Amino acid sequence: MAKRKSAKKKQQEKELYTYLTVVIVSACLLIACMRLGIVGMFLYNLFRVLFGEYFYVVLIYLCVIAIMYNVKRYSKSLSLGKLSASVLLILALLIWAMMPYDRQLSGFTIFQSYLKNIPLYFAGQANTFGGIIGALLLSIFTILFDYQGTIIMIVVMLIIALLLVVPLSEFTKIFDGGSKVLKKSKEMLSTDEEEEEDEEEIITNRQPLINTINVDDGPLPTNKKSRLFIDADDKLEEDESHEQFQTPSSEEQVPKEESYVQPLAQPSSPSSSVPKTSGPYTPAPLSLLDPLSASKKSNKNQISAKEKGERLIEILDNFGIHANLIATHIGPSVTKFEVKPDASVKVSKIQGLSDNIKMELAARDIRIEAPIPGKNAVGIEIPNVESTMVKMKELMMGIPKDKEDKPLLFVLGKDLMGKNVYCQLDKMPHLLIAGQTGSGKSVCMNTIITSFLLRCDCDDVKLLLVDPKKVEFTPYHKIPHLLGPVISDPNKANNALKIVVNIMDERYDLFSQVGVRNISVYNEKVKNQADKENGLKPLPYIVVIIDELADLMAVAGKEVELSIQRITQLARAAGIHLIVATQRPSTDVITGIIKANIPSRIAFNVSSGIDSRTIIDQVGAERLLGNGDMLYYPTGEPSPIRLQGVYVTDEEVARICEYVSSQRAPLYDDAFIRLEGVEGNDNTAIMAACDDPLYEEIKEYVVEVQKASASLLQRRFGIGYNRAARMMDVLEDKGIIGPQQGSKPREVYLKKDSGQ
Repeated sequence: MAKRKSAKKKQQEKELYTYLTVVIVSACLLIACMRLGIVGMFLYNLFRVLFGEYFYVVLIYLCVIAIMYNVKRYSKSLSLGKLSASVLLILALLIWAMMPYDRQLSGFTIFQSYLKNIPLYFAGQANTFGGIIGALLLSIFTILFDYQGTIIMIVVMLIIALLLVVPLSEFTKIFDGGSKVLKKSKEMLSTDEEEEEDEEEIITNRQPLINTINVDDGPLPTNKKSRLFIDADDKLEEDESHEQFQTPSSEEQVPKEESYVQPLAQPSSPSSSVPKTSGPYTPAPLSLLDPLSASKKSNKNQISAKEKGERLIEILDNFGIHANLIATHIGPSVTKFEVKPDASVKVSKIQGLSDNIKMELAARDIRIEAPIPGKNAVGIEIPNVESTMVKMKELMMGIPKDKEDKPLLFVLGKDLMGKNVYCQLDKMPHLLIAGQTGSGKSVCMNTIITSFLLRCDCDDVKLLLVDPKKVEFTPYHKIPHLLGPVISDPNKANNALKIVVNIMDERYDLFSQVGVRNISVYNEKVKNQADKENGLKPLPYIVVIIDELADLMAVAGKEVELSIQRITQLARAAGIHLIVATQRPSTDVITGIIKANIPSRIAFNVSSGIDSRTIIDQVGAERLLGNGDMLYYPTGEPSPIRLQGVYVTDEEVARICEYVSSQRAPLYDDAFIRLEGVEGNDNTAIMAACDDPLYEEIKEYVVEVQKASASLLQRRFGIGYNRAARMMDVLEDKGIIGPQQGSKPREVYLKKDSGQ
């Protein structure tokens, strides 16, 4: 008995030690997962380096196996097959986690590259993927089977593990059960169909006759299929039961409203109907933009930033500048290193080493921001190894809720922190864009315009586009947001700016009469109060976009400068904003008056530091990389902000313009239709009848309603009195309407059914 008790005690002590071991290991695992203290961080990084990002799965498995192996009642359930299956599952998991490491490497170069980056993994600055074990296994498998074969082998390992755990008899039962279920379902379907047919026969036999038929005419029809004609009641029953006994004709197959609905549902399909100048309008949906591609996880920029950061400190130390690297920010195309030098170091000394740093780091170009505003550090910006494209759909989907109702909000790009940057044109209130050819200036302007098309109603925001090159704004010729036709003649553009100045003066006169200070207060007052009875209507915001200012300055420099000066000084409260772009940022184009009145500026890559000073009053734009890399200098900021601009393709612009053009036709303001007659500050224009885009529509409307008057045309088409009166004179000259007869209405000679 004593021997038996001693054996039991030994077994109990063994189980106790096992449980203590499991508790200690579990505590270590919990401390490692929660990263508690120095021990927790060390264990966490050690487990990650050994087993990768799924280390907790491996440790939990080892704890469970240890408990089951040392406890008698559980040790019997362990078998070689189950242990082998679990080991295969873990190995397959580690290899699968290691697959995205670097597809350009293969063989033992994967394992060697992984060992070189172990300091980064212990510092927690990089993803460990499948750990050292996963890297070793992937190296062996890629030597034997390559990457495609490795994926096949992972699947094979999973199938083998499943076969080791589940016996073959269970698989046969599953297949037999599935076949039985299929047979039963087929039998049930067949019996249901037979019962439905029997019920139909009973119903048709018991159905009373609605129309009385003589007995001598023949036997009564007992089935609907045997009848030659179908009554209206029978047709309704057929529609309810979804049974088609008669094929519809070609006229019945096409719905009547399809030609009107189709342009809204499918913007790319041609529509036979011409868009109207009034009616419902919905902004273009985000689905017209290209879908977001899956982000590829790559650590090349992180590894390069780590190496260049250490090398940067060494370079500064070689020149006698003692500094510390305090932060690293990896942006879409540029990495910014924040370096804190000693108090005895002059900032100008670091700026003078830009070429040496550029040579030592073998960088394409660098930019030094000394110092960073609000920080006791110097910023050194170096291009990334891999650049990331900024898509417009991503930024449009990420608009903050507090800015969704801002009418003049547009997307711009991402900063070095990866944060989305949005701009409000009414806060700027005007914008100057400059940069040499190919730097991304045209894409930036397309981004601004498409942002308005995706967000704004055509009655709330109006655009006036000036395109001296005649090709930049070609897709926007038919959008309903246009205030007038796209202007390509510099002389007409000069006259259009004068008309904008007159519109600004008229709006201020209206504001003084109503007793408001700006357009937002005016529109709120018109919506809230019953001022519409007095003829007051909400005023749209007007955005004037000039693609090339140098051409306008070459033709009429003083007049253009005077118009821009008046617009930029006074037009903010009137809801008129100006966006000016040029590829020649010289002092004769961007004069001091223009710079003083346009505080918000965007500088793309330029050829020299002199051009950079002309745009943003400091050097730095000559160091940009191009392809949308910009310096954004908003009003109120102490220094420019480096951004990677949004890239919008020509196909996206074409789809958006086609969609908005299919809903509404542009309704031009009278003063912008013909600009040859504008002289001085007079905004009167001479226009021929055949050139008016509304002539045909007005003629059809007059013939349809059989009445015509200037006030009727004003209310129906939203045009001014002068234009409506000219249309009345033209219709009278064409013989469509009769002359004016005092207070009597004019007679319409052309009737609906007659041709002209």
